[in-house]
Amino acid sequence: MTVHDITRPTVLLTGPTSGIGAGMLRHLLAHPSRPHLVLLARNATALDAALDQARAAGLSAHGVSVDLADLASVQAALAEVRALIEAGTIAPLDAALLNAGAQFTDRRRTGVQGHELTFTVNVIAQHLLVTGLEPVLAPTGHVVVMGSSTHRGKNASFNLVPDPQWQTPAEMAEAQPPADGPTRFAAEREQGGIAYATSKLALVTAAHVWAERLVASGRRLNTYDPGLVAGTGLCKDMPGYMYWVWKNLMPAMSVLPGATTPRTSSRHAVELALGDAHPGLHDGYIEIGRLTRAEPVTADAQRQKQLVAWLDEAIAPYTSAASSEGASRTGNAG
Repeated sequence: MTVHDITRPTVLLTGPTSGIGAGMLRHLLAHPSRPHLVLLARNATALDAALDQARAAGLSAHGVSVDLADLASVQAALAEVRALIEAGTIAPLDAALLNAGAQFTDRRRTGVQGHELTFTVNVIAQHLLVTGLEPVLAPTGHVVVMGSSTHRGKNASFNLVPDPQWQTPAEMAEAQPPADGPTRFAAEREQGGIAYATSKLALVTAAHVWAERLVASGRRLNTYDPGLVAGTGLCKDMPGYMYWVWKNLMPAMSVLPGATTPRTSSRHAVELALGDAHPGLHDGYIEIGRLTRAEPVTADAQRQKQLVAWLDEAIAPYTSAASSEGASRTGNAG
């Protein structure tokens, strides 16, 4: 192994196959540090294509299959990452870009464990990822989670997404019952939007606690708000005509304040993760490259305590083995 190999960072990226994540991958491929990559995605064909792209650019890259709708799949993915590090195939992670998320046009779907699907992917799975990745981060490792201006309310999203509605964690994670008669699509879509905005409010709230936990071991965590990035696959379950408008017409909004393109937003995210911008920042909130502040309500200690206690309980069946292995590695490293 050369000195150059030792100084090349190891970067984990979730959701590298489309949208902002694909943009992040392109910026990582062009980054002068020539990082080693660990790519996590659900679609095996798309993941293979992303790996081919990385290797064609001369980078080492490893793929790990994961479905954020299933906590058992997240647990298995974390175990695979740990195994790569324990085998010496990759070094501990210098940066983890937890980009992948989801938005749906209703609130009736559930993840494998029975929680509402948006909340499962955007909050519970992220909590499991942050918790499970901590033992495999480098001593100064940096985690970046994906916030959203929707946590501020509909005015911050050009009124495209409704206001979030904070409830108890159990209520936020509860899916609506199946429709028992004619249901208007507009009403369903409104509930899907509320679920998305609420999940992002919960994520930004939990991120303060995640940052507090990581700093105890010398690591950092920051929240990145990509801005309104129209044209991505985030809303791909829209009816065809609406998705066409989202993909082909809405990107024109990128000229407005608070909106941008996948290329620009992903560049700022990579610069944050690798320390090219805002070096040393911890528990910060970055919007399209600018240091701002999350909504004050996300700092409410009671909300944080209640939410993270519930999340800890939700992921407990999927962390016990990881915790014991992490403790073992820590002892061996000394």
